[in-house]
Formats: sequence, structure tokens, C-alpha cells
Amino acid sequence: MTIVQHFLKWSRAADVAKRAAAASALARAYLQSQVMDFDERCAADAAMTLLLDDPSPKVRLALAEAMASSRAAPPHIIAALAGDQYEIASLVIARSPVLRDGDLIARVAIAEPRIQVLIASRPEVSNSLALAISQHGHRDAILALLGNHNAKVCARCRELIIEQHLTDADVRGALLADPDLSPVQRLKVMQAARDALAGSPLVARVLGETSARRISNEAASSALVLFASGRTDDGVTELIDELRATGALTTKLLIRAICAGKVDFVARVIADLSGQAYTRVTAIFASERENQLRALLEAAGLAESVHSLFTHAIRIWRDVANGRLQSGEQEVTRMVLERFETEHLAAKDHANDDVVALLRSIHLDMIRQNARKHALNLAAA
Repeated sequence: MTIVQHFLKWSRAADVAKRAAAASALARAYLQSQVMDFDERCAADAAMTLLLDDPSPKVRLALAEAMASSRAAPPHIIAALAGDQYEIASLVIARSPVLRDGDLIARVAIAEPRIQVLIASRPEVSNSLALAISQHGHRDAILALLGNHNAKVCARCRELIIEQHLTDADVRGALLADPDLSPVQRLKVMQAARDALAGSPLVARVLGETSARRISNEAASSALVLFASGRTDDGVTELIDELRATGALTTKLLIRAICAGKVDFVARVIADLSGQAYTRVTAIFASERENQLRALLEAAGLAESVHSLFTHAIRIWRDVANGRLQSGEQEVTRMVLERFETEHLAAKDHANDDVVALLRSIHLDMIRQNARKHALNLAAA
């Protein structure tokens, strides 16, 4: 009679604590191939398979603890333990290198949220598995996936998450923290955040619905300008298309962008709106031929009343780029505001009151941002 046969006979009469200890010892011996010969390993495999039916979860937990991290564990044992109650399954699902993508993908669709989180938090998450989590995952699993730097989260994964979880503030925050989020996807997330702010009962009660809507729109526009690309970027064309399709590409947005020094982004938008080549637009921006610039702005459909604003801002940023002027966003916006306000008052035309108000608002925002940065730097010193 082999040791394993003795073990099986003994286990029928042993109490739970002794069975659990014996199960752990048997599993560890199995994993150390030098301890057992081939026949003994086969018998041990059979014995552990029978232990999967032990009525006490403590025995199955002992098996899981012994085998969860081993590549030598029998796949059928691991698969059975992965389907056990949470305390047992969690060890195997979180650690086992034996589990394959197919096992995990099939499990994601039916697993409870806690199990989904463990799957999303594994040391390696393939793109196929990430897609399954993105499609079927509970919001906690989505957060775990987005926070897992070893997960291969593709653009399609992010699109699925955006389609299904965009109403969740934590998911929106995790998406916005993702450096690989495309400009169009980032726009969708920011628009959802804007809508959530505007629709907040608390904000509407404190500020009123009209003010809440205005503030949320301004916040979204400011955030959009912050991430608008200042370099050649494959996602900018798609971003502009999305902005046009959603009606978010407004003169106010372009005013914010030019004040913030996003000259390349504005150039790309002007090229798209005017039908001119991007290289020609940048050449006009870089030159000092104001007539050409005004003609370009007219071709892009910008109202003549704001042409001087854009030409003045572009001239200032050109001087900054050429080293003729040392100014930041706050100073540039102040100069644009003062020039536009002077022209506006001289014309005695109230049509541009909202543009003056916008420029003042942008300038105040920049003052607050700079003051905040200065305070944080002082606190960190």
C-alpha cells in the first residue's frame, strides 16, 4: 500500500484540522518533484482531486494556499479551486500563473464584483482579458483595470468603458489620469463631467440652473484647452472632428486656446475650418502680414469683430517665441484684454460685451492659477 493510499484511508477518520494539514503537506510534496517518483505523483494528483470534494472549506483552502503561486500545480485542481467560495477562489485567481486567458475571460462575465477586481488586478492582464473586463466588468473592476500598470488596455477597451461607465465620477477620474487616452475620448469624458456638474442638484440649488450650466461649460472649455495639443499629434484631427460634430468648437473655445498659448492647436482648427493646408496656416501665423491673417480668419468663419483679438494675440505669442518678449499666459491675456477693451469702448458697440467678459474671466482664472502654484511652491519649499 502506497503512502497516498494510507493517506486516503486515514483522512476518512481524521478531523478537519488534521485533514487540512495533511492536504497542505501532500500538495507541497507534489510540487517538489524530487520528493515523489512518477507513480507517486499520479497517486497524489488523484488524492488531491478527491480532496476537492472535502466537505470542509478549510481543507480546500489549505490546497489553495499551497498551490496558488506555483506553475507546477495541476491545471484541473487550480480550475476547481478558482470556482470555489470566495476565500478559496480569491487566492488562486489573484496569484495562479496556471490560469489561462480563456479561463479568466470566461469567468469575468459571470463572476461577482470582488472576483472581477482580482482578475483585473493580476500581475499580467492581456489585451484579450482587458477587453472582457471592459465589456463585462463592474465599476470596481474597471477602476482596478485602469489602475493596473501591467494591464494591456487598448483604445477599444477605453471606448467600451466610456460607453458603459461614463456616469461614474471615479471612472471618469481614472480615465482622465490615463496618459494614453485619446483626445477624442478625453473630450467625451470631459463633456460627461461637465454634464454631471451642470445636472448636480446641489450645484443647481446653490448657484441656480443657469449659473450651474454656465460654470460647467466654462470649466469644460478650460480643461479642454489645457490638454489641447501643442505639437503634431495623430489625435488632433479626430479631436477637431468631434468638437465640430458636438458643437463644442466655438469662438469662445478658440479665444481660450489662443490666450493660453495653444497656437498650434488654433492653427490646426483654422486650417480645418478654412480648408487651407496646415503648413500654409502656420506660415501665415509666423509672418507679420496682418492682411493675410485676417483673410485666413475670415475664411475660417470667425466673426470680423474678433479678428483684431486673434491677430493681436498671435502677434504677441510670435514675439514671445522669437525672444522679443518675455511673457506668460497671464500677461498675454492681460495685453489682449486691454487692447480689445480699448477698441471695444472706442467703437461704442455692445455686441462684444460677452467677449470682453470672457477675456476678463480668463485673465482672472490665470491669476488664480498662478497664485495657487506660487502658494504650493512656497508650501513645498
